[in-house]
Amino acid sequence: MPNKIWIINLDEVVASENLLEAIADYSPKYIQLLKPQDYCILSRWAPVDKDFFAYMARIKKLKHTSWLFQPAEQEPDERLVDAVLRDEVLLGKLRKLCNMGYVMVPFMYTKRFEALSKKCGNNLNNNYKAIEQANNKLLFKNACKKFGITTIAPIYQAGKNKTPRILSPLDAKETYLLRRPFSAGGYGNVKGKLVDLLPLIKKYHKKTDLYLERYKDIYRTLGTLCILKDEGIYYAGVDCQIIHKEAWEGCFFPFTKCPAKILQEVREKSLMLASFYYGMGIRGQINFDWALRWKGGELKLRALECNPRYNGFGVCLRLASTVYGIPRNQLHFYLDTKIQFSPSWNTKRVIAELKKINEEMNIHGGVILTSAVKEGHAGFCFVGTSRKEIADIRRCFKRHVRGYIPRKKTTKKQK
Repeated sequence: MPNKIWIINLDEVVASENLLEAIADYSPKYIQLLKPQDYCILSRWAPVDKDFFAYMARIKKLKHTSWLFQPAEQEPDERLVDAVLRDEVLLGKLRKLCNMGYVMVPFMYTKRFEALSKKCGNNLNNNYKAIEQANNKLLFKNACKKFGITTIAPIYQAGKNKTPRILSPLDAKETYLLRRPFSAGGYGNVKGKLVDLLPLIKKYHKKTDLYLERYKDIYRTLGTLCILKDEGIYYAGVDCQIIHKEAWEGCFFPFTKCPAKILQEVREKSLMLASFYYGMGIRGQINFDWALRWKGGELKLRALECNPRYNGFGVCLRLASTVYGIPRNQLHFYLDTKIQFSPSWNTKRVIAELKKINEEMNIHGGVILTSAVKEGHAGFCFVGTSRKEIADIRRCFKRHVRGYIPRKKTTKKQK
């Protein structure tokens, strides 16, 4: 496999009012993808915690001392790829690396990235138009209809240069979810009554596309991962997502706590959709999110959205394989990106404590810090080869990390 240059062009996916928060949350994710010879390109607006970056470079065994690239200049409202295209020095480095056989891999394969890719002689072919369609939540719902896959239907649509459309009767007493067709990680999702959401619709409908769905109580939100290669499609499995305030905050794998027929159904439908997008020309990782809802005493499966990019599931697979050498068929993990503990703890202190925890456990796995500590919050991935090992690591973590605040149990999400 060729060495990679990872570029997190998140600013082409997330709305501007959520962008700085999203860049801060997602930037550490791509560092976790690096293998020893890899590089990474981040926005100049990505916060750099030197202790966390040094920690990640150590556990990932990065060979380059200067593995992080950032454009020399970037305007506040400028896309990362555009800033890279203006930086002739950085472009020269990228051309040289691509000529050596490196492959640039983006957070999202877009038209902008394709221009950068061609300019640098990058050997990565994908179909940005197909990816745009797959990433559009409304178009994904239409694709599901072709295969008889049930989704949660939109009841109102509006947007820039679009005539608002009421698709189903609205009720002031009901709860709705305001969403954008293009978003990542739940950024921009707002739950509320019509009286709460109408001001937001009025504020944003001329700037961006948006739609309403009826808010549904969801028992579990699942994620399936398929890997689309020229030689075929690989199904990696199903995780269960950790959801808070309608946004993704982590996941655990494997998920087995539901009837076997549901797991078989989600596998079959994921492969059906993956085959559809494969035929459109999409390659790489593609994730499908699903809702499990109780209806008539039975669990029912509903398709939620498609994410044609790396997400938490894919990142954890790569993190476990590069740090611990654990293959997917043996892997168990629990990722929580919002663990809360004493505000007096900083990144350096947490890293020191994790070393003690991992030495005490003495297993094929351990706990990994997945983000810098900020205001008493950080992300952690607990990795092992069995459910028992994950439970043991988490108990050990709670003993060592003072002031740990348990997460309120919730996995609900309407997407």
